[in-house]
Amino acid sequence: MGLMRKRTYYMKRQPARGTLVRNDDRVAEVLGGARGNRVMIRSVHGDGTTRITAVKWQNLAALGASLFE
Repeated sequence: MGLMRKRTYYMKRQPARGTLVRNDDRVAEVLGGARGNRVMIRSVHGDGTTRITAVKWQNLAALGASLFE
């Protein structure tokens, strides 16, 4: 049998400001809405830099019960 993959629950509507979400392998904070179906997020990358980017909110996943799942 293959490896079991954990199910990812994506957002069904735009997350509220201040919500913690998962974007790929990073945890990010939602800063607010942007143009179209996008939201502004703040994330900390592996090298320690903080970046603010606009991403489609449909690509954000809800954070699980634990921060380090």
